[in-house]
Amino acid sequence: MIREVNLISYLPEYLKDYQEMQEALKTQQPELQKLWGQLEAMQNNQYILYADTQGIEKFEQMLEIAALDDDTLENRRFRVLSRWNNAIPYTTIVLHEKLETLCGKDGYLLQVLHKECKVVVRVSLKSKKNFQMVEEMLDKTLPANLSLDLSLLYNQHGTLKQYTHRELTAYTYGQLRNEVLKNG
Repeated sequence: MIREVNLISYLPEYLKDYQEMQEALKTQQPELQKLWGQLEAMQNNQYILYADTQGIEKFEQMLEIAALDDDTLENRRFRVLSRWNNAIPYTTIVLHEKLETLCGKDGYLLQVLHKECKVVVRVSLKSKKNFQMVEEMLDKTLPANLSLDLSLLYNQHGTLKQYTHRELTAYTYGQLRNEVLKNG
């Protein structure tokens, strides 16, 4: 929110009545508002959550992240945040938090198989745009002794059983398997 500043209000009372002073300050007012806007943008660009496109671009350069052509500002923020928050130690709780940041609360399944030294992650179809970000994050955060089994969580019988056969005939096999279906 840009701060509103009325320059005339800063004048001493005896100068406020002079037309020359009022006109001079009226012409300076837009420049001051523009300056306040730029100052506010600079302050916001110091923080990933509040940064505009220009600010996120600086974070991406710093973290060596390439933005995709169809990325929204929110997707770019998530990508920067996931790289920025690569914190140690790596625990299952931290991994859940990172996956939730990238995919949403119900946008993934995580299973840690301790005896097999394996981590299984399934990204839901509604979060498949973030699949590459999840893969990059897991490659950087998982310890070397754990193998990764990462894939999309395709539609299965449990997902499709809520639909009638007539409703399902509107879709191809590829759509039934690979796309988020609208509620019947």
